[in-house]
Formats: sequence, C-alpha cells, structure tokens
Amino acid sequence: MGMDVVMKPRIRLTRRVSEMQISPTLAMMNRAIELTAQGVDVVDLGPGEPDFPTPTSVCAAGKRAIDQGFTKYTSGNGTKALRDALAARYNRRYGTSLAAENVIAGTGGKQELFNVTLALVDKGDEIIIPSPYWVSFPDQVQFAGGTPVFAPTDPQNDFRPTFADIEAVATERTRGVIINSPCNPTGAVIAEKELHRIVEWCASREAFLMFDETYEFFVYDGAKHVSAVRWFNDYPETIVGVNSMSKTFAMTGWRLGYAVAHRDVITAAGKIQSHSTSNPSSISQAAALEALGGGEEEVRRMWEAYRERRDWLIPAINSIDGLRCAYPDGAFYIFPEVKAYFGRGGVRDSQTLANYLLDEARVAVIPGAAFGSDDHVRISYATSMERLKEGVLRIGSALAKLR
Repeated sequence: MGMDVVMKPRIRLTRRVSEMQISPTLAMMNRAIELTAQGVDVVDLGPGEPDFPTPTSVCAAGKRAIDQGFTKYTSGNGTKALRDALAARYNRRYGTSLAAENVIAGTGGKQELFNVTLALVDKGDEIIIPSPYWVSFPDQVQFAGGTPVFAPTDPQNDFRPTFADIEAVATERTRGVIINSPCNPTGAVIAEKELHRIVEWCASREAFLMFDETYEFFVYDGAKHVSAVRWFNDYPETIVGVNSMSKTFAMTGWRLGYAVAHRDVITAAGKIQSHSTSNPSSISQAAALEALGGGEEEVRRMWEAYRERRDWLIPAINSIDGLRCAYPDGAFYIFPEVKAYFGRGGVRDSQTLANYLLDEARVAVIPGAAFGSDDHVRISYATSMERLKEGVLRIGSALAKLR
C-alpha cells in the first residue's frame, strides 16, 4: 500500500518584512548579552543607552502614578497634560506657537519616526538621508514603500550634513529629507545655516523635513545644537520634529518619545498609532511630565561625565596604530576609521572586524556597515570610565595580533 505524503505547511512572510534587516545594534547587543549570560566578561561598547539611572524624582513620579491608580488607558496620542508640556517646552525655547494638537507621544521616538514615515511616504517616493545614518531610517522608509536615497557626508567635514549634499542627490521624486542631529553614529551636528537652507528648500518643493534631535543636549566643545522646530511657525507644513525622553533623561526602558508637527500630520500619525499600540504607558507619561518640569541638574551631570569620557577616549583610540577618529560634535559615540585592518587575519570589513573584537577581545562594537559606512565602527562611551579603559586596552591587544 502506498502512503500519502503529508506536506508540511509553508510559512510565507511578506516581502516588506523579508526585505527588512534586524537592527544591527540590537543584534550585537543580543550576542553580547548571550555571552555575558554564559559568564563571559564582555565590555559592551555597542548599545546607545545611558549608563546612568533615571533621575530619582522621575522614578518617584512613576511610582506615584501606580499608587494613585493612574494605570488605565489614556488618550491615544498621550495625555493632554503631557502634550501641553511638550508644546510649552518648544514654545519657551524657540518662540513657536505649538499646542497639544501639534504633539503626539508614543512608545519611544522610534515609534513616532515610524508613524510619521508611514503617514507621509508613499510607494515610489524618494527620501533623502545623509550618510552615515541611524540604522532604522532606511528600513522604515522601505517599509512604507519609499526609496531611501543616501547623501554621503564628507569625513573631512566631520560628517556634518550640508545643503549641497542634499541637493546633489535630489530628483523630481524627492518627497522628504530626514536629518538626525546630533547624529547617531557620527556625533555630527548640522550647522544652523545649512539646516535653514534645507528647511527652505524642502518648503519650496513641498517636501517634508523630519528632524530627529534625540541627542539634543549632548553637544561639546562649543558646538551649538539647532532645532528645525525653531522655524516651525514659518513652515508648519514642512517640519516634523521627533525627540525622546530616553537619552536626555536616561529613560530608555520607559519607552516614551514624541513628535511635533502640523495638526494634520499628527492626526494621521495618531490614526496609525490607534491601530498599533494605542496610547503610550500611562506610568511613563507621568514620569515624563515630571522630567520635563525639572531634572536639568542631573542631565548636566550626565553631560559632564560624557564630556570627560569623550576627551579621554578619542586620544586613546587614536593611539592605537591604524585607527583614526575625529572629535565628534555631539551624542555619545565615536566613529573611528578601521579600514587599515581590512585584509588581515580574515578581517574583510567592519562586520568581520566587530565579530573578531567580540570573539578575541570580548569587546562589543557596532559595524559601520550598519550605518552605511563600512570603513568605520561605532563605539559608545555611555559606560563607565573604568570599562572604557578596559575596552580600549583589549581592542589594542586584539588588533596588535592582526598586524
């Protein structure tokens, strides 16, 4: 007797998810976590997460919210109190006239970038992204059906984006521009005159400018952070500002970010959010409201620690033969050039170099290929000076074996 062959059902994933890459920063972090769980002493210079605790007053506000039963759904776009506070913060700083209807709060700045991208990008639209870029920008654009178009920035200009960079890659299909300043991974801060020209250019072409200023407080050596939101009153149909509580207030796990934009854009982003996550955590919103009302002293202490680490780390990295690193304007990353080691000991590119450092030195760094620049790696100094020194020592010893 013949036996019927039972075919196993096949899992069919959509093209949109098949074309998407898992975040390389999370992939490296997961590998480092696995090694640590096995008892391996890993110096993790990979993830972009402050090593400081959330300010005490902010934690207390979160606990109070729980004790007072503030644990239910809120408005889908966030509480009015929080949106009012966020609007007022911009209005105080830049003289804008934002109101709650111009603000949406969500589960991290990443979610609002995603929501706005889905709301503004259609199939066939081209979105200009300066390169090196934050890893999620291209995947978010592609997920929405658009095409990311990269505008390479000049390493000799410390990777600072310019209007000329943007204009050089523009076409009639350009629908928008995404600027991240201070930049992850390079730390570059865009100059005010360049940003203003890009804003005006976008407005003249009816393109949007999405401005991610997640690292706004962390600028050094006299560099000045300038926000595109300062021109919002002049170009409300053009500018979308995106920010987060995560870096400034060491609130990464609280997952609270926000966007400010024209009310129609906020309504569209809110519509998407209503079908995905609904409102951000009520408890996180209460904590964020407290952070916005104070906490500046603790932010200043974090900034001073980052500055001290940066000033130590860059000369230490440059003292390693074959590594070259400029002083970045902001954020808490350095982006050293490592291509001198390509072709040695099986190292072919930034990914194999990062793997080698994790395997040989037990140091986690992020390959520059993830950010569109294979000649570099990203090193985070959001960790203690003690661990930084240990990490640099290990990197130097491991690379010496490749010479």
